[in-house]
Amino acid sequence: MSLLRELQRRNVGRVATAYIVAAWLIVQVADTVLLNFDVPGRVFQVLVIVLAIGFVPTVIMAWLFEWTPEGLKRDDEAEQSPESRLARARRLDRGIIVVLLIAVSYFAVDKFVFSDVTIDEGYYGARSIAVVPFETRSSDAEQQHFVDGVTDEIRHLLGTIRDLRVIADFSSNLLGEGTIDMAEIWNELKIGHLLQGSVRKEGNRVRVSARLVETRTGAQLWADVYERELDDVFRIQDDIAANVLYNLKIELQEALPSSRNVNPEARALVGEVSRIFQERPENTGAMMHELATKALEIDPDYPEAVKWMAYAEAMRGYDGLIPMDEADRLWKTHEVRYVELVPDSGLIEASRAFDFDVEGNLEAAAEQYLLSLEKELTDSEHLRWAGRFAMIIGKNDVAVRLMEHALAIDPLNHQVRRILSQALMHRGAPGDIRRAIDVREQYLESAASGGRSYYSLLLILAGEPERVADVWAGFPDEVSFQLTTYMAMADYSMGRIPDAEARLASMEEKLAQLRDDGTDPEMQDHFRDAVAKVAAWMGDADTAFAYLLQPPPKSSFNLRKEVFNPQWRNIVDDPRWLEYRKALGMPQERLDAIEFDPWLPE
Repeated sequence: MSLLRELQRRNVGRVATAYIVAAWLIVQVADTVLLNFDVPGRVFQVLVIVLAIGFVPTVIMAWLFEWTPEGLKRDDEAEQSPESRLARARRLDRGIIVVLLIAVSYFAVDKFVFSDVTIDEGYYGARSIAVVPFETRSSDAEQQHFVDGVTDEIRHLLGTIRDLRVIADFSSNLLGEGTIDMAEIWNELKIGHLLQGSVRKEGNRVRVSARLVETRTGAQLWADVYERELDDVFRIQDDIAANVLYNLKIELQEALPSSRNVNPEARALVGEVSRIFQERPENTGAMMHELATKALEIDPDYPEAVKWMAYAEAMRGYDGLIPMDEADRLWKTHEVRYVELVPDSGLIEASRAFDFDVEGNLEAAAEQYLLSLEKELTDSEHLRWAGRFAMIIGKNDVAVRLMEHALAIDPLNHQVRRILSQALMHRGAPGDIRRAIDVREQYLESAASGGRSYYSLLLILAGEPERVADVWAGFPDEVSFQLTTYMAMADYSMGRIPDAEARLASMEEKLAQLRDDGTDPEMQDHFRDAVAKVAAWMGDADTAFAYLLQPPPKSSFNLRKEVFNPQWRNIVDDPRWLEYRKALGMPQERLDAIEFDPWLPE
């Protein structure tokens, strides 16, 4: 009997085929599942090697033994009748068919179900990632700052890649809170991938696990576990960033920057400062200053700590904790220091732009904002400043584009959503008002009275003035000028003319009282604007212009911000409106001459 016929008789070929198919299936499943349990990548490699080695003994066993209804028997002890051999062969064939069906099904699902959707590979598509906070695997609560620092540094490394949209700190950290809904992250936020992980620090050893997940399918694209000396944590961060780029098929035009030697605790404290700035709780300025001070005590030359200390000083001035002149001086001191540490940053240009904007030098402001955006398109705060400026000069299409870009970078940032909502309201294209309402509702619970003011106006513009009272439910009388303003406008829109007129009269009395008391001119400015706003909405142009055409305050920044607000729509055809705009230094011919159309990724 030939060797080939003997191999066929002993079903060696069938067993070998079944083994190869089953081994392939095991490898595929292990690649998807095994590393979800923080199993090091080398374990997967060992599995592949074991399966490869196992092929030889499996073939030998198939030569020596037969599987019979009575169990495993040596070949020479098994029934050798043609009927028995055929029955054994058929059982093996059925087994092979079952394994093949499972393997084919797995391949089909992976190939045609998980890959049947075409994803936009542009800036807003698949090449986007959120690095959510890594978990600490230590009972020591003090290690959380270290873990947060590792997360933030990986996020920073990936953020240096131009072809990758990296979600900003604030939104990424929010995504890490609670249960992560992959479908929502993809469908609602258009974030293509998540990088998750954990860190365990014990003495001088650190163990970092990381996994890259595709949000659209929930499939794991890559995972690994690193166990090294604590001094090697920076190399771990570099390796993780490099593996992410490799698996996202992003080709670098130049070498990936190495991790900065930043103290993880200082990095985490800065992240907390950023979070407080976005959420704006009570005592924002004091809290930011305390945390930024701690970060600078740990690392005096850490650029991000210097930058956020500048913001902290500005907020302390805004909160009335220090005089505004002192806040401005401290801001500029830290700003200069930051630029020394990061010469290619756009912060200095953005800061100068804002100063020019406040002073009314709109041409210089536009120039500086463009310079800032040429250097920095990944800072949602810079984009927010630029978007607000675009609204001021009436370039609402540009404002919307800037804020949509900012939203793509920082989709859960309340301040970004606020400015986007305003930009949509100012533009007023079909569907803009409804979308502006939807955007504002997503952060309304955390909004102060200013946020509710714009929301009230949006409801009135949308033909839903009856809802305005609910917006202000529970707010104290201290915000009466804002509450009264929009309740008066709502009353007028609902046909409650006497109620609207009574509210307007009370506002005029309050303004006169403020002037008699010598109240802060800026507060008087707010009240004057509010009175004019209500009168304009009621179609009382004479009353509106009686207040608007009074000599503008030393700084008319707050008035310029509102020139293109639709709240004035009932008086903009009055010739006195052009006179008012000229008094503010905002004639249309001047604004038309300002070029402001920054480049943004598609």
